[in-house]
Amino acid sequence: MPASTALETLRDSSLFGLEEAIRGIQRRDAMEQSGQAYVVAAMCHRRLAFCALLADAQPRSFFRHLCHSAHARHQLLRLVDDGHGADPRFLCATREFPFIDALAAGQLDLAVALAQLAARQHEPTLEYEDDFLLHHFLHQYCLKLRGVGTADLSAILKRWEVVLEGSSDTYLELCRTLLAHQVTAFDEALQATIDARLSQFSKLTRDSGPNDELRKTEGALFMNGLALLRLAEMQGLETRREYITIPSLARLPLGLAPPPTSAWMKTESQHV
Repeated sequence: MPASTALETLRDSSLFGLEEAIRGIQRRDAMEQSGQAYVVAAMCHRRLAFCALLADAQPRSFFRHLCHSAHARHQLLRLVDDGHGADPRFLCATREFPFIDALAAGQLDLAVALAQLAARQHEPTLEYEDDFLLHHFLHQYCLKLRGVGTADLSAILKRWEVVLEGSSDTYLELCRTLLAHQVTAFDEALQATIDARLSQFSKLTRDSGPNDELRKTEGALFMNGLALLRLAEMQGLETRREYITIPSLARLPLGLAPPPTSAWMKTESQHV
C-alpha cells in the first residue's frame, strides 16, 4: 500500500478513534474511568500529527496535534493527581509519549508539567526497566534544565547500565553524551540510534496491518530524536538541522502560540 494511502487510512481511523474517546469521556464511561479514553485521544492526535507532516507537509497542523496530545495527557494526569482512578497500565512512565510530543512542539512549560506528574517508579509487571529509565531520565533531565528538578541524573544512567547487564543500548550512550554536553559524541550517538532504528524497522514483517502503520509513522519520523534534539538545543549544543527520519520540516521553533488547552476535545466536525 502506498504511503499516502496508508496515511489517509490512518487519518480516518484516528479521527474515528478520537471521536469515540471523546464520547466516552463526555459520558464518563468505563474507558474514561480507567483513563484509557485519554490515552486513546492522545495517541489519535499523535497519529494525526504524523499524517499532517508526512502526508500533507503541514508543520502548523503537526504542531497543533502534538499540543493536543500533550494536553489530553496532562488532563488525565491532573485528574489522577486529584484522586481520579486509573488503570496502572495507562500511568506507566513508558506511556508518556505526549511528553515527547510537547518537547517536539517546543512547549517547554507543558513538557515540564507532564514530567512533574509522570510516574517515577518502574512498574515491573507492565514495562521493561531499561525502557522506564529512558523515559525517567528524559523527564528528570528536562526538569533539571528548567530549574525545577533535583534528581541525580548520573545515578539514573548507572542503574540503566546495571539493568542492561553488559548489553549495549544506543539510547544510553546518547543520554550520556547529552548529560556530558559532548557535541560531537552526541551527534554520533544520535546517528547510531537512528541507524539502529532503521535496522529494526527494516526487519518488520511487511503487511498492511500494525507493522505497516509503524513503518509509515514512527519509522518515518523519529519523535524521540526530535525530543532529544530539543533538550540538546536547550543547553546550547549545536546540532545538524536535518537527519534521516528527522526532517527539518519537523524541527518546530520555540514560542509558537499553542491551541487552547481544551481544543483536543473537539471532533472533526468542530475543526480538530
